[in-house]
Amino acid sequence: MNAAAPCSSPAPWPSLAEHAADYRQGRTSALATTQECLRRIRALDPHLGAFVEVYEDEALAAAEAADAMLQAGHWLGPLHGVPVAIKDLVDIAGKATTWGCAFRREALADVSAPLVHTLLAAGAVIVGKTHLVQFALGAWGLNEFMGTPRNPWGGAQHLSPGGSSSGSAVAVAAGMVPLAIGTDTGGSVRVPAALCGITGHKPTWGLVDARGVAALSPTLDSVGVFATRAIDALALMQVLAEGQALGRPGSAPAAPQGDPLQPFAGLRMGCLGAADLQGVAPDVLDAYASALTVFEQAGAQVVETALPTTFEDFAETASRIMLAEGALLYGDLARDESLPIDRTVRPRLLAGTELPATAYLQARRHQAFLKDRFAAQCDRLDVLLTPAAPTTAQSLQTLDPAQAPIRYTRIFNLLQRCGVSVPAGLDRQGLPMGLQIAGMRRGDADVLRIAAEFQKLTPFHEARWPAWET
Repeated sequence: MNAAAPCSSPAPWPSLAEHAADYRQGRTSALATTQECLRRIRALDPHLGAFVEVYEDEALAAAEAADAMLQAGHWLGPLHGVPVAIKDLVDIAGKATTWGCAFRREALADVSAPLVHTLLAAGAVIVGKTHLVQFALGAWGLNEFMGTPRNPWGGAQHLSPGGSSSGSAVAVAAGMVPLAIGTDTGGSVRVPAALCGITGHKPTWGLVDARGVAALSPTLDSVGVFATRAIDALALMQVLAEGQALGRPGSAPAAPQGDPLQPFAGLRMGCLGAADLQGVAPDVLDAYASALTVFEQAGAQVVETALPTTFEDFAETASRIMLAEGALLYGDLARDESLPIDRTVRPRLLAGTELPATAYLQARRHQAFLKDRFAAQCDRLDVLLTPAAPTTAQSLQTLDPAQAPIRYTRIFNLLQRCGVSVPAGLDRQGLPMGLQIAGMRRGDADVLRIAAEFQKLTPFHEARWPAWET
């Protein structure tokens, strides 16, 4: 890209419902949409660095096939002809799966992950693989050897995109693709969504088939999704769940079809007290308070909620599980000094190899205890509202890699519950802030519907990054 080339945020993609209407009524085509997607990638990605590889020929062929099917009278659903990007932990047959590691650029997958088959069967157009933190172990999005994607809100300044699903978040936030797949072990979908100003959903553990997706911590990992709108994230998640019920059995609709001015009437929402919000940036605190007011004015009962243990206890338990399981999978690679492994990643994997089995087993036992305590104490709530990240995107020159912005997200990996981050406004620097809506009695579908109702009442998801030059 020319050193003085101006870049502006492209026009937002239509919603999935609008895509469907446009395709079926002949106003546009999957091929035209995919060509526009590829044009945006060519224009923006040389600066932003979201993609490891773009499958241009395959994407165009898939788009033509989607159009041919529609012309023959076959409609495959909301993803028919819609471009999707995939985090480079997910196997696609014949394509490399790098795990964020340059030394795996030739590691071709023999078979595709089930979720890839699900996407293709639904008519999605897979346009490429996106960058990530090595082994998905890092929340700021840093990658020393394959490159850290640029948060589009930073312009010429290199701001953290969030991680580990950094490239997928940047690809959606920049408007290069409408949808993307990520994974989340402690916040790796929700934190990038918050820092990049989009919607990111981590489902309930086990909802989406994770076979063929390189794990970091099988006990904590979930496959998640990125979109501009929560309603589109819901549609994508429903496809990935392959027809499984997203809501908990017997749960009432989260957004009653009653008074549109009171969409949350009858819902009980938890919020955090001042002690649990220590260290949160002032602008993020203001955005959080404003979001609570939106819910209250729309009929919800918002109640201050004490958690059953400290954030430090949650963090220590989750960290022991993650590092022990990560070390089992990648410890031998971390010990090999000839391999280019990031200076922030190798020590953590090596530390995991030093954890005694008793420490891991105690952490798993404590996880089960906390799940029971949390259910007993908090399942009187429909959802719990927290900041998604305690700060906005940071400059790569000044951020502290050891201070991961996952205080409020990793809880729900440990508890194996769902959570979605939605935009909650811009701070005084013009950077996005996120609100987390986490499921208590409510399951994935209900939580995403609550997020969608919030987006009907607020304009934050419509914000676009300002023009910049590269």
